[in-house]
Amino acid sequence: MSRRMAKVISTELLENKDAKWINLVKITYEDENGQVRTWEAMKRPGRPKASAVDAVQMIAVLQKPTGPELLLEKQFRAPAGKIVVEFPAGLVDEGETPEQAALRELREETGYVGEVVPDRGGSRPILFSSPASSSSSTFLIHLNIDPDKEENQNPKPQLEDGEFIECFWVPLSNLYAECRKLESQGFAIDGKVGVFAEGLEMSKIWPSR
Repeated sequence: MSRRMAKVISTELLENKDAKWINLVKITYEDENGQVRTWEAMKRPGRPKASAVDAVQMIAVLQKPTGPELLLEKQFRAPAGKIVVEFPAGLVDEGETPEQAALRELREETGYVGEVVPDRGGSRPILFSSPASSSSSTFLIHLNIDPDKEENQNPKPQLEDGEFIECFWVPLSNLYAECRKLESQGFAIDGKVGVFAEGLEMSKIWPSR
């Protein structure tokens, strides 16, 4: 049986006292000329005290004889009003490291069990998704998916109530073209996925010598 299409019914202003995940804040700051200015922004109220970031995004890769493939998700996002193509992702919970959060979220959203690939630079850069409007920050964590693991033979997601996620694999070499095709079909492309795809495409146009 086919699922009903999600859709936005209405949009209304929300008071901070009624907000669970995001607050609207007014920031007062001093610019380079010493002039005091204000800025409106969004802030997540629940970042763990010991965590440098609010969330994690997972670049989960499965190595196949035909080449590496990337795990992506399709999920309706109300602010976009569309089904969005995204990396698996989630918030860091109190008491866990970003790496633990990445493995937990991967298992919950996709059913796959991954292995963290150590960052080659020593420490991961903190990425701000939309610094002009939000202080929300994230790590991109690389994960390897071992197809021989028993849990990965028939992965079973552990979705929460209200989560409707479709997982699919895309060859890394074809990611840019796949994003273009999906957008033409009416899907929205998450900015991080789009920039990642653009980077891969640029490496083909301007290869290092």
